[in-house]
Amino acid sequence: MNTIFRSAKSLLMAFPFIVAFIISGCGGGGGGGGGGGGSTQMISGTAAAGAPIVGYVSVRDSSSKSQPVLTNVPIAADGTYTVNVAGLTPPFAFLATGTVGGTTVSLYSAATSADVNGTINITPFTNLMLMNIAGGIVNNYLSSGGLASLTPAQLNAQATALTTALAPALQAMGLSAATDLLRTTFNANNTGLDAFMDAVQVNATNPSAVTITNIMNAATTLTVNTTTGTPTAPAPITGTLPTTGLTGNGLTPTQQILQNFNTFSGFFATSLPASNNPALLALFSNDFLQDGQGLSAFLTNITTDKSNIGVSFANVTVTSVNLTTGVAYVQFSPVSPLNNKIEIQNWKVENVNNVWLVAGDQRIANVKVTTTANKNVCTGNLGSGCSGGTTYTTGLNLNIDNKGQQAIGSAVVTGPGLPSGGITLVNQLSVPNNDTNTWFAITTTDTLNPACNGSNGNNCGNNNWNMSDSSTEIGAITPGSVYTVKIYNTAGTTIVETDTITLPVAPILNSALSATTFPSINSGMLSMTGVSADTTLTLGWTIPTGFGWNDVNVTVWQNGTGKSSGQSETVDANSPTTAASTGTSILVVTKPSAGGGWSYADYWISVNDQYGGQITTNYF
Repeated sequence: MNTIFRSAKSLLMAFPFIVAFIISGCGGGGGGGGGGGGSTQMISGTAAAGAPIVGYVSVRDSSSKSQPVLTNVPIAADGTYTVNVAGLTPPFAFLATGTVGGTTVSLYSAATSADVNGTINITPFTNLMLMNIAGGIVNNYLSSGGLASLTPAQLNAQATALTTALAPALQAMGLSAATDLLRTTFNANNTGLDAFMDAVQVNATNPSAVTITNIMNAATTLTVNTTTGTPTAPAPITGTLPTTGLTGNGLTPTQQILQNFNTFSGFFATSLPASNNPALLALFSNDFLQDGQGLSAFLTNITTDKSNIGVSFANVTVTSVNLTTGVAYVQFSPVSPLNNKIEIQNWKVENVNNVWLVAGDQRIANVKVTTTANKNVCTGNLGSGCSGGTTYTTGLNLNIDNKGQQAIGSAVVTGPGLPSGGITLVNQLSVPNNDTNTWFAITTTDTLNPACNGSNGNNCGNNNWNMSDSSTEIGAITPGSVYTVKIYNTAGTTIVETDTITLPVAPILNSALSATTFPSINSGMLSMTGVSADTTLTLGWTIPTGFGWNDVNVTVWQNGTGKSSGQSETVDANSPTTAASTGTSILVVTKPSAGGGWSYADYWISVNDQYGGQITTNYF
């Protein structure tokens, strides 16, 4: 397989730039259900934060019932939601929780009886309105019963105050100076209000200094001290919001960048383009670099792998644009028809002669830090001589692949839950029987990882770093934890690159592993002991609902010679074309090159969760 993501097996990990995108921003219209008896009284809108929120909406009302009165109202793929508030007591508070690009978000909004059968959006702007009403902390306001006193006039005053502060920027985008950010319906097509929200972003990390920034001129911002706000008096909004790059005539830089991504998607919608297609080449900068690969190698990979047909990515957000230097950064999450992983990617885009061109992640190697969970099954009949039944491990997978053959020799990974000195990985150029000679292996050891010795080719179970549930290991990891990867030259004396990786979620706890549903190989596994001829294996497998396909693998070994042979299958001709819970893979194992027969075989099947974490079952 000529793919360019993790272990060179999935396009989703190197250029998830492909096919129809769920582009940054929002959407208007319908959505999933709600609850309540009596006549139908609906409130609908869009839940988004630079891109649609992947998650749910909960609803609080002003009654004495246990709150929230509605939960798990689904947010559609375009960010839209709908709730039926019949039988509930207004005013209402809405909380949208979920992820955007793998980052956890929680945003509030509100509605009164006057909004029933109308539109109420849930965005960083509506969250700011609620923070102003609450005097900073929305949860405290709701818990104290303040919601019951909210009036239409108070809610309108908050919306008006925010619109007034943003009026110059709204008008620069060709929008009305009276645009109601709470109630205006808009579509996720990167025009109008959606384009405005792509360019103008809210940071509410500090309630006493919430900022509103035009990402194309971030030096000057609007600032709001929400702790001074009250239901009847919106907090003052101070400062200036530049209108740099905002335009209603033609495309803004953010629109141009997102349009460029859309143009690229067309090449992979139903087939694979030629790697030398002039229109395809025109999308990329001359200094393009993705995981250490230049443009030619990159395009060769992605245009020769059939599994890239239909690949898309979600939660596309232009995170910054510097019009002076002509550099922008885009964050997105790859999604495949057969693999629903969400893995945050950050790419550079460059302005060359007034055209925004894709420059890739600009990393010298493929660098990944993901969660991993393993179920290890000793079958007793595959010839490995294992004992012990079924065991489990959990932790982090550390992957560094020097697929571009750059002059690098080692790396150190540091971050929450790891040893204070970090985890060291070394290149495998001198390891016998290494198929690719591009991957790095862990050399650090501890009690749970005693076998890690990269210099001898033992890469610690595919670079899985096993962890305990203690407060210093998995207990120290929270959603959004950041890991630093320092990559050194071949001599190990100079840092040539430093990368940071954000982990969307913590690993599964050891205490939860036995209750976790793992993928399985259900039939067709042979011991291969003594087999001296080419052998075709037909493996029947099951993957859990909601997980993305990764691959199924068999590796055979010959004791005393150091010889091995492995065959794996990802999404290819023998795999289903749509996500499925069961299937069959046909793998062909060749005879030993040194003569004689194989000694034993081991098998594994791996899938990915929605955050890109690996869930694997190994058979011995």
